[in-house]
Amino acid sequence: MAHPDLDSRRSPRLAGFEATFREETRQLFLERARFLLKTTLVLYPAFWFLDLVMAPDMAGRFLQIRAAVCVLYLISLAAVYSRHAGRLAQPLVMASALASAAGISFMSSQLGGYAGNYFAGNMIVLFVIGFFLPWELGAAALLSSLIIATDLAINLAAHPASREMVGPLFFLSGSAVFTWLATLSSRRTRRRDLSLRLRLETANEELKELDRAKSRFFANVTHELRTPLTLLLGPLETLLGEAGDPERQRLLQSMITNAHRLLRQVDALLESARLESGRLRLEPEPGNLGTLLFELVEAAVPLAERRGIELVSEKLDALPDGTFDPEKVEIIASNLVSNALKFTPMGGRVTVRAVPATPEETGWVAFEVEDTGPGIPADEMERIFHRFHQVEGTSSGTGLGLALSRELARLHGGDVLVRSGPGRGSSFRVELPREARAQSERRRQPRRREDQLAMARAEALTAREYARRTRRETLLADVELPRVTGDASQIRLPSPAAPAGAPRVLLVEDNEELRGFVAQRLSSRYQVEEAKDGNAGLAAARRTTPDLIVSDVMMPGMDGHELCRRLRADPSLAAVPIILLTARAGSEAVVEGLEVGADDYVVKPFAMRELEARIAAHLRAREIERQLHERESRLVAIGQMTSSVVHDLRNPLTLLVGYADLAHRLAVRGGESVIAEELEQVQAASDRLRRMIEEILDFARGGTPKLMLETLPARRFLDETLAPLAGDLEERGVATEIHLKLDDDLKVTLDRDRMQRVLENLLKNAREAVSAGAVRRVFLQAWVEDGDTLAIRVADTGPGIPEELVGHLFEPFATTGKQQGTGLGLVTVRNLVKAHGGEIRVEHAAPEGGAAFTVTLPLTPVESEPVPAPRGQVA
Repeated sequence: MAHPDLDSRRSPRLAGFEATFREETRQLFLERARFLLKTTLVLYPAFWFLDLVMAPDMAGRFLQIRAAVCVLYLISLAAVYSRHAGRLAQPLVMASALASAAGISFMSSQLGGYAGNYFAGNMIVLFVIGFFLPWELGAAALLSSLIIATDLAINLAAHPASREMVGPLFFLSGSAVFTWLATLSSRRTRRRDLSLRLRLETANEELKELDRAKSRFFANVTHELRTPLTLLLGPLETLLGEAGDPERQRLLQSMITNAHRLLRQVDALLESARLESGRLRLEPEPGNLGTLLFELVEAAVPLAERRGIELVSEKLDALPDGTFDPEKVEIIASNLVSNALKFTPMGGRVTVRAVPATPEETGWVAFEVEDTGPGIPADEMERIFHRFHQVEGTSSGTGLGLALSRELARLHGGDVLVRSGPGRGSSFRVELPREARAQSERRRQPRRREDQLAMARAEALTAREYARRTRRETLLADVELPRVTGDASQIRLPSPAAPAGAPRVLLVEDNEELRGFVAQRLSSRYQVEEAKDGNAGLAAARRTTPDLIVSDVMMPGMDGHELCRRLRADPSLAAVPIILLTARAGSEAVVEGLEVGADDYVVKPFAMRELEARIAAHLRAREIERQLHERESRLVAIGQMTSSVVHDLRNPLTLLVGYADLAHRLAVRGGESVIAEELEQVQAASDRLRRMIEEILDFARGGTPKLMLETLPARRFLDETLAPLAGDLEERGVATEIHLKLDDDLKVTLDRDRMQRVLENLLKNAREAVSAGAVRRVFLQAWVEDGDTLAIRVADTGPGIPEELVGHLFEPFATTGKQQGTGLGLVTVRNLVKAHGGEIRVEHAAPEGGAAFTVTLPLTPVESEPVPAPRGQVA
């Protein structure tokens, strides 16, 4: 009996899964049952040699038992090879297993029962059927139980029950449990494997359907793109013929050239989609391959000359007449010639030559396109023929040209081969049968009717005659350079001069037309330097240190991302803003660019106004950053100077305080009350000056020094600290109310001197706040908060603090409207409290009428750490 509930939770429900699993289990059971029956026919009687050793007197009887069991094996083996094998296999195998166990149990009973060792034979039977055959869980449990029951019954019939039975029965039961667990594990594994295989098959089918949908999409989209491109090219050529202004001619010619390039890529996608869907048919006709190649070379010679490359043909007139599809052969040859011209440096050479046929190759024609370019790495030799693959370090085209060339050659029955090596140039050899035969239209599946209608509509809208007339121009558009009618010197018109002192912008772009266009637009506002690739851009940046860099991403040699990494690794260029230009859209491309250090990302095609706005924004941001840096440098210098000056003031101030104290004591002793009062004002002013110097020095140091912590009774510390401070307030006409709700044994760990300064500053602020009020009162409270925090609150009856100023109280030099002081008192308070691991809270309108400050300190000790200084502060 199956137990699907044990497995269904672990196997995803797929259509047809259970039926497939049952069928696979049945087939596997049959296959293994046949093998197992054949094996046991040999092994079961072979154990008779053990009988000869262990029980020679009974060897003859045991041989008869084994022979009888083997007869059942033979019957079962015949049944599992019959047409009823599916129905008979499981019951016959179970019967054979039971017969084997019964025979072993009978022999065991004749040799002393469980006191002997023959019961181990049934353990072997249990392990074999459990680990080898794919049983249902119920069948495995039933068969194991029957084997143990048969063994027990036969032995009990021959011997009475005894303690010797316990051990063998325990081992037999354990073997049965392991047999069932092995069956369960095997079943789960097979279900999981089947689920993975079915999912993989489903995924493969989905991928095939997606591939077919992709082919249909490319075919339909490229057909539809040809129509607007045709309608663009016609009017543009008309306007070019009527244009007299060289600048307008240059722009129109650039538009025509790039329209042909786009049309060429569209055609490549269309041909690739037709090949993929099996719709591309060979239409051979008689002709001469040499004549076709010669005409193609002649058409490409002017393009090669403009690139400074020599393009020659050799022995093309030696190629014999044949039958081939001229349109597809022209695509093959033009792709190879275009690639050669694009990757051959100025001053190089491209050769199109006929390859003479050997006597064994009389049925074939061949030609080669050879260049003196950089060559192809050995590991790229085959991958260059994969669709959409580009050799690392190149960024031209879609990666379809070579793949399409080989596919079209193989459609003829030929091939495209390559010989190359780094620094040795490349040679592409095209081999074609001399007499190509037309093939029937190949389709992998019938096209949908809507696809047929869409393609028919596109074909009807496309101007076929115009496409034929411009075909060769389109095929060679990838190597076309901008040109104008008239004087060649006007290809690149002079750029407007940038104003004096304009920012320097470095433009790195491998496309000469785009680079020239962008440079001309930017040159009216910036000093523009151009670089044709990443290596040249890096050299130019190190030479001139521009204010901003605009770089393409896809460039030969060093691409834009590598250029960013190199620039960011150079300390002198690390802060220069970088804007990347790319044709790759999407968040992944943007993230990749930003991760390598770019400041901005502009996706092609872009509007020049957008690029100009981004350049201006980054230059403004850099100027602001430069001004802030200069300001911070000035603040640091001022801070250092202030720290030095204030430090030097401490010595004369010490003398002044000392002499003032001495003079005051003498005046008091001499009864000079007027002089004593005047000296008291000097002492007060000196004390205020001392506090200001301490605040400035603490601020200049960038925080607080390491605290001198000690554990003190909290109430006694506050009594000793607040008593003289309260007395000073009372003398100045300010009433004080002190409420300390603290136990006498409560202790706190703090720096006594630093915390006294905190309380002095807070009480001084409170005194100044109530100085002009009718009610002049200050409140001091202390209590334990949340069980582990000491809270000290200072409140006053002053006017309070405007709510909009609360957020700025602890900023340096914030005086909340006061006309005296440094504006550093509360900064010092905050830094000292934080150094103790505490906090300070502000109430801008306390119930007492004015403002209130609450300091909270942990009762447990904390390690002292300097509080970080605000920006511009001197350490």
